[in-house]
Amino acid sequence: MSIAENFLHEFEHEAKTTRRFLEQLPAGKLSWKPHEKSLSAGQLALHIASAPAGIIGMAMVEEVPAPDFGRSFDEATSVDQVLSAHEESVAAVKRQLPTLTDAQMGQMWRMVKDGAPILEIPRAAMIRNIMMNHIYHHRGQFGVYLRLMGAKVPSAYGPSGDEMPEFAGQKAGASS
Repeated sequence: MSIAENFLHEFEHEAKTTRRFLEQLPAGKLSWKPHEKSLSAGQLALHIASAPAGIIGMAMVEEVPAPDFGRSFDEATSVDQVLSAHEESVAAVKRQLPTLTDAQMGQMWRMVKDGAPILEIPRAAMIRNIMMNHIYHHRGQFGVYLRLMGAKVPSAYGPSGDEMPEFAGQKAGASS
């Protein structure tokens, strides 16, 4: 199995968990923030939903300009918008990621500012760190948002205060 196929397998599994988190976003709390310096719930949810598509697009080329890290994030206008963005983003990753060969995954990828590299890492590390780990990080933040908003927090890697993981009901060694 190629590096890209391994990453895709993980991404598809995690995308299902991410969707379960996004589905819990209370429709009436899109502009809610836990702190004045924080993104709103609608901004964070839309970022989690849509970022993988943009990031995989950046991974497909050898060099990209640095984004404006100080820019404001769009705020979702509905939960349906967030879920639709998530579906589109997952589809983009499923379409593009498997086209990368192991050789391409090992090639250096660069982010540049004013013509100078500010980040230079193997493409596989870019996908792992910027696309996958980045989204897992924000999903964890979003779980805290959900708790503070009074919404249910889904299980991710183990029990949450609201939900047991699917595997918890199975005996060790049982198959599904």
